[in-house]
Amino acid sequence: MTEGIQKDSKLLDSSIWLGYFLYGEFSEIIEKEDFLYLSVLSLFEVQKKLNKTSLRKEDIEKGVLLMRGKSIILDLTEEIADKAVDISIEKDMPSIDSMIYATSLSKNMKVYTKDNDFRGLTNAVVL
Repeated sequence: MTEGIQKDSKLLDSSIWLGYFLYGEFSEIIEKEDFLYLSVLSLFEVQKKLNKTSLRKEDIEKGVLLMRGKSIILDLTEEIADKAVDISIEKDMPSIDSMIYATSLSKNMKVYTKDNDFRGLTNAVVL
């Protein structure tokens, strides 16, 4: 189901959000766009990693609220999971990465990431 998704839509991997929160990177993407897309799996990864840092709980909560407010969160579906199995095997890609990539393919959007596991893949922009 891709109705309502614009052609130049960006699905941000957790590495982009972590770069923003921890190192001040990617503000040109996050602060410029009205709406971004986010896999529910990336939401999990970001929250988990931020909670393992020395950041104050209030700052983490503000960051998660910003991420949720700027993003349309995409759920994992059976179709995405099935496609991710093939991607994970064919590309020797970690499970969560293959599910995030499969989400981008199912929605016909580019995934933006810092993760080299995505390098060379169609619809993946490695920054």
